[in-house]
Amino acid sequence: MSVFSFLKQRSHDDRGAIAAEFALMLPLLLLLVFGMLQLGLTYQRQEAVHAAAREGARVASLPTSSTAEACARTTATLVGTGFTATPTCQVSGDCSTSTGSVVVTVTVANTIDIPFFGVSTFDLTGRGDFRCE
Repeated sequence: MSVFSFLKQRSHDDRGAIAAEFALMLPLLLLLVFGMLQLGLTYQRQEAVHAAAREGARVASLPTSSTAEACARTTATLVGTGFTATPTCQVSGDCSTSTGSVVVTVTVANTIDIPFFGVSTFDLTGRGDFRCE
């Protein structure tokens, strides 16, 4: 028996072991890949919530605007970002009577779904702060 025939026989016998190792590692690999995807989506959505809060604060900083207009702008800004829940909006400060600042806080529920791990829901919060004009 030559060395080459031994290596050929050895590599042929390992095919079943490699398939078994792959079958054991596949769920962990999928968990890692889908976890990274969900982390990226969550980060993108967190930035969208911050942008919506800043946009609402920008509108609320105008002396002629109302709290309802600021909250409507935050909701409109979040359209198309993938949220299924309705955001809540809270405005602190009133620029029609004072020259201080206005703070808009937006909270929305975010759901992530990772195979083999499950579904999890948690709140994302954004804050926007503008000086009154």
